[in-house]
Amino acid sequence: MKRTSMYTAVLALSLAMALAGGGLACRTFRERLDALEEQAVLQHQRNVCGLEDAFAAEYDTRSGAGYLSSGADSVCARVGQAYTRGQWLILGSSTAAFALMREGDVAYSALPESVAAADVQQAAAATDGILLRGETLLLGGVLNTPYSYPVAVVTAADASEAFAARNRLLYSWLAVQAVITLAALVAAYHYERLQELNARQSRFVADLTHELKTPLTSLIGYADLLRGGTLDAERRRTAAEALYHESARLESLSQQLLALNGLQADGVVLRPVRVAAAFADAVRSLPDVVLDCDAPAEAVVLADRVLLADLVRNLALNAWHAGPQDGAVHLRCTDAGECWRLTVQDTGCGIPAEALPHLTEPFYRVDKARARANGGSGVGLALCAQIAEAFGTQMTFASRVGEGTTVTILLQKEAEHEEAAQQQ
Repeated sequence: MKRTSMYTAVLALSLAMALAGGGLACRTFRERLDALEEQAVLQHQRNVCGLEDAFAAEYDTRSGAGYLSSGADSVCARVGQAYTRGQWLILGSSTAAFALMREGDVAYSALPESVAAADVQQAAAATDGILLRGETLLLGGVLNTPYSYPVAVVTAADASEAFAARNRLLYSWLAVQAVITLAALVAAYHYERLQELNARQSRFVADLTHELKTPLTSLIGYADLLRGGTLDAERRRTAAEALYHESARLESLSQQLLALNGLQADGVVLRPVRVAAAFADAVRSLPDVVLDCDAPAEAVVLADRVLLADLVRNLALNAWHAGPQDGAVHLRCTDAGECWRLTVQDTGCGIPAEALPHLTEPFYRVDKARARANGGSGVGLALCAQIAEAFGTQMTFASRVGEGTTVTILLQKEAEHEEAAQQQ
């Protein structure tokens, strides 16, 4: 499965879960709201009937406060207080409340402050429906009174429980969605990594088989010629040189593979190493290569001297093979703040941009024919990449076709030994 299709499937799953969660939350909200509406209708009917009975008594408007006489005992009580004391209906977290309107003006209100007067008037006019204002249900009705002016009652019911239930379900669903999506992304990432590792392993085995087949075929062919005993002295010498050359290639390949495997299995102890000394080791191991070295005496890095020398040697050898026959390879060490910058530069044919990301893959060659002619095994840069990783850094490549290639490595400074070197 390709990366794009895999992550597209995860995103589609996440979107489907979001839509399903939103739909479930909306359905739960509608069910809760319907139940609250049924209770609000019953409460509104009680409010209307109770106030109609209260209006059978004398309605007193002293001081415009809106009082109703309780009838038998002639004790005045504020409208709503006497009524709701015995008629409470709990909806969510608050008691249903109502407003009394006379000739379009609110004469009394026990509604929440969040309900505007315009909403109360609209509810009084819409006596055949239920209005939702914010988190409050509003129901309106007209009272039957002995007075000539119209009197309306508006009942308010708290619907916040429906909103809270919807939000709880939605947040819970989103949390589950986030966990499942994250788990799917992690699984997709590890699956992708596993596929890459399997592909690299298969490619490694195929490349190794190919690398072994070529020299082994040559060895068998020349050995068969020698075994026949029909060759003259000159041809026997040519066959022996070919046998030696191919055997040396196999030995070099086996040593580099063992070194590569050892770096992957064992840790590396980092110690102070003078860059100039590592450059000198590389120069001694490559007597046929023209190396132009420049490293400050105080340049000391945290590394392993043998591995650092191998790293420089392999990079220099690759650079020499890429350059002209009389060309030189430039080794430089410059100050880069908290690190020392090591560069290996050649003036060869350069590397195409599309090949740069694959340079550190085992057995990868930009020019296979030329690499085999030079005796390269295709493992050198892979080994260099492993050494750099063991040092806690990585190699970067800059190249232009026809101009050459520069490999850069940043290594951590070892300040204590640098100070000692500067004092000497």
